[in-house]
Order: sequence, then structure tokens, then C-alpha cells
Amino acid sequence: MRSDKSTDGQGRTFTEQARRSQIVECAIATMTEFGYVRSSLAEIAKRAGISKGVIAYHFANKDELTEQVVFELYRRAGQLIGTRVEKAPTAASALQGYLEVNLAFIQGNPDLVRVLTDIVMNFRDENGHLRYGPDDADGLLQHLEGILRRGQETGEFRDFSTRPMAIVIRAAIDAASGRISMDPHFDIGAYTSELITMFDLATAKGPR
Repeated sequence: MRSDKSTDGQGRTFTEQARRSQIVECAIATMTEFGYVRSSLAEIAKRAGISKGVIAYHFANKDELTEQVVFELYRRAGQLIGTRVEKAPTAASALQGYLEVNLAFIQGNPDLVRVLTDIVMNFRDENGHLRYGPDDADGLLQHLEGILRRGQETGEFRDFSTRPMAIVIRAAIDAASGRISMDPHFDIGAYTSELITMFDLATAKGPR
């Protein structure tokens, strides 16, 4: 039987980790309803049925809590994408899977996508600069570049610069996030199909 005094590898007990997870989930729900800017710690605490002091025990401020929200949202999407890509037998199927899973996550989780987009567009540091910029996307681009380089090494893909291609692919995926937030009738299934065809042709070594 596991004691609540056992730790999670970061010095936190499992009880503390469970409370942190609860606060993050309530922060996501609050930001979904009110938006990032209008979501106060008081409102998040009210939704969680706890005091602001409990939140302050686990998170120094709203900024730290917001960073954990972003981490959690990327973690959920990353798990799905990683599993699909790792099982793909070829680079071409890995790229197709990457597109399908990313866009399926957007389609299945429009509220989470809106929260993440809201945070990225409005979360600023103490100097007034946006907290998340191009440098924060490097991990996503590097993962995608790995798929593209794999295809070039196996001879599936033509010779091209992987960073610009990765940027274009990510931009196409992110465009769907913005579109689905504005247009509830957006046909993301057709969009996914067209992107797969487009990037299949764009990366192909020879005529397809």
C-alpha cells in the first residue's frame, strides 16, 4: 500500500501531487469559461472548493500555475502524437500520423485548444513581453524535423531544408486551431485530408 508521504521524484508527496493536478484541472476549466486574462486565482480556488492559500502553497502565483497548465496541455497532445509516430513503419506514415493526430486532437478538444491559444497570445512576463515565442516552439519543430530527416535518410523524401518544411507544417496545423475557434462548422476532416495530400506531394522524392 502506498503511503501519502511517498514522493513523486520531485520531493512532493502523492497527496500533494494529486492536489496540484486538481488545481491545474480547475484552472483549465476556469480559463475555458472566462478566458486566461479574467481567470483569477480566487475564481480557480472557488471552482476547486479550496482557499487561495491552498493554491499559494502549491503555486507561487498565477504565472506559475499558467505555465503548468500549458505543460499539461502539451503533455496530453504529445503522448498521443508520440505513440502514433513511434509505431509508424515508414517516415511517410509517421508524417501522416503526425498530421492526423495533431488535427484530431484539435477537433476533439476545441476548448483546450482555445485555452492554449488564449494563453500564448496573452501571457506576458514582468517586462510586458509575450511569455511564449518562437524559441518555445523549437521542441515541436525538432521532433518534426526528426521525421523529415528520417524520410530523407531512407530515401522516401526528396532533399529539402527540414527546418523551413517543419515550420510550414506546424503553421498549417496551428491555422486549424485558429479556424476551429472561430468557425464551429469548420470541416477539419477535409482539411486533414488535403494537408496529408499536400505534404505527401511536397516531400515526395519522385512522382506520386
